[in-house]
Amino acid sequence: MKSISNFLSNWATVTTLISVSTVTVGLVAPSASALSLVPQQEGEVQLINSGFTPIGPLVTLPDLIKSVESLENPDGSFSRLFVDDLTTANNYGGTIRFGAGDLGTVTSGFWYRPSELEEEKGQLEVGKFQFMFTETLPKLTIEYFDTETSNTTGVPNFLANTETDGKLVEGENPVPAGSDGNIYTQTWENISFITLKLGNDKPVGTGDGVQFQLETELLESVPEPGTVFSLGTLAMAGGLGLRKRNKKSDA
Repeated sequence: MKSISNFLSNWATVTTLISVSTVTVGLVAPSASALSLVPQQEGEVQLINSGFTPIGPLVTLPDLIKSVESLENPDGSFSRLFVDDLTTANNYGGTIRFGAGDLGTVTSGFWYRPSELEEEKGQLEVGKFQFMFTETLPKLTIEYFDTETSNTTGVPNFLANTETDGKLVEGENPVPAGSDGNIYTQTWENISFITLKLGNDKPVGTGDGVQFQLETELLESVPEPGTVFSLGTLAMAGGLGLRKRNKKSDA
């Protein structure tokens, strides 16, 4: 009778520990972290199918970016793409010269900077680019810097859903016009590729140049203390039952 009683007691203890551990695991959720998709160095982005020979040092793209392609602008031209710190001057082979402070408003950090070669000696930030990612990103945030004309910047043909496979969950598309130096944010979900049209190349004047940043949010695997506790307590419970049985045998 005592053996049956001890067995039932040990089994009740193990069942209780499993239940407690299960509840603990349910309280632990994966965390998310933001990751910039802009290289933290100045230089030129290697584009595919553009026919361009790089004129600047090439930047190393993040592993999540598979490729970047320059697409045809409305006037039939193609644009280069750089990573730039607007506060520094850059001279790329004499073909493109970025002045310290830019021609417009200055912001901090590194930004993707389109370069429409035929306007403003390459300093007009106009272009159309397709980014292919190595995996589907659960969330992609795009920050556009200095968009001052409406219906010229953003993901083109959004209603036809031909330029991205994701869903816009925050912000407007196309990007609305803002004041000088504004930063406008869009957030997309479930993105494996996206096409961005940047800026406005006006027939007369300096046009509207736009830089942009990309940031993704990835889920991180977090150790689940409830699971560790579960394995440890089960082992302890098993050892406890074994010691009780051994003690009884020795008696």
